[in-house]
This record gives sequence, structure tokens and C-alpha cells, in this order.
Amino acid sequence: MVRAVLTWLRALVNSLIFPLWTALCVTVALVIAFFRRDPYLFYRWQRGWARGLYKLCGIQLTVQGAEHMSPTGAYVIIANHASYMDIAALFASLPKLPQFMAKRELARIPFLGAALRSGRHILVDRGNHASAKSSLDSAAETLKAGAAILVFPEGTRSTSGRIARFKTGAFRLAKLGEVQILPVGINGTRHVLPKHGRVIRPHRVSVHIGAPLTVAEVQATPLNELSERTRVLLAELSGLPLADASTATETAPTQPAEARGA
Repeated sequence: MVRAVLTWLRALVNSLIFPLWTALCVTVALVIAFFRRDPYLFYRWQRGWARGLYKLCGIQLTVQGAEHMSPTGAYVIIANHASYMDIAALFASLPKLPQFMAKRELARIPFLGAALRSGRHILVDRGNHASAKSSLDSAAETLKAGAAILVFPEGTRSTSGRIARFKTGAFRLAKLGEVQILPVGINGTRHVLPKHGRVIRPHRVSVHIGAPLTVAEVQATPLNELSERTRVLLAELSGLPLADASTATETAPTQPAEARGA
């Protein structure tokens, strides 16, 4: 009983740490960047923000396969998505800091909007086809200049403990940008902060970086086949099952893969 109360109190404190730590990091970075005339200071500070957040919240992070990502390489990074904590897990673990594509409406949220702009992330207006296409073309040019761009092709956070079908935009981007696709499986964040969750619970999280698909493979593989092939790779890397037409709307398994590994 006492342990359960202490765990709940820790989760409640963590839920306060997340916004306060983020606000502090963004504010300090923006102030220092202003005086140094360095608009991308927070971009470089994001790894410290992410690692600090995980440490303060008591979240254990393990990383496998870091040798598969070159710090100077250009990639479209494809990862499964179950929690807002996925982004921090990737910032803390990937050898090269990624930029990611985010909904433009997120920029209206205090501190988050400033963080997105200072972090060099790409804001997309998904309700405007012309604007979305322009953002995709701009992202492709950014890739050709050597960037790594993170995309969650499921389109939303999973609540089922399974990897949903992918949208194809990320794979179009990899073809347009003429870069490798780097598959990354994330395991455990759904137990830290699930979709619609309000408290952040300490839990073990693992990030498994797979071998990239080469530029030649990306260009030669049809779009739908490339999407499904990458989805299968993510299932192997994360230890999560794939959703299909019959399981997409089901509730989470009673003992998902990430729970078994905890």
C-alpha cells in the first residue's frame, strides 16, 4: 500500500517536472541565444533537455544499435509512436540530433511553439494540401543538405500496444531527398505516458536502432512495399506486434512486449 502511494506521488511529481523543466530549458536557451545571436542554440541543447528529463523522472533508458547511425549521415528516421516521451527518448539516444515534422497547430502552445521553432523542426499544415506539399519539398531539400528528419508514420500515438499501418508521406520524403531510411524501434514509453495520460510513471524504456535501408534500396522499392517492409522491421526492433485490419481497433494485449521486458 505504501509503495503504491509513493509510486503515485512520484508519478505526480514527474508530471510537474515535464512542463517546468521544458519551460526552464527553452527560456534559458532563448535568452542566451539572444545575447549570443545564435538562433539554433536550443537545437544543440535538446539532447541535454531530453537526458535531463529522463533522469529527473526516474526513467531508465537503454540504447542498442547506435553504431548503425553516423553522426554526419542524412536520414529519414522512421519510429513507432505511443507517447510524447518517444521524442525525448530519441533526442537522448540517437547519435545525430534529428529534426522532426510536427503539426503547425502545436506551435500555438506556449514554450512548445518556441521549442519547435528554435529546434529547427518542420511545421506542417496538414489541412492545407498546397502548404503540406511545400513543406515536404522543403524537407527534401533539408535532407539533401545533410539533415536527419524524424517521422512517426503511424500518424498518431498508438493506444493498442501494436504498430498501426503507416502513412506513406515519410517514404515519399526519403525518395525525394535521396537518403537512407533509418528504422528505430521504441519500447516502454506507453507505460511512462500513454496517450490521454496525465501522469508520468518511472519505467524502463529501450531504443533499438536498426541497420539503415540504403539509398539504392529506397529508390528501387515501390512505395507501399517500402512502407510495409519498414513496418515489419520496426516490429522486430521494438518487440511489438503489428496491427492488422482485425486488430487495429482492439484494446491492448494484457501483457505487451514492453511489459515483458520490464
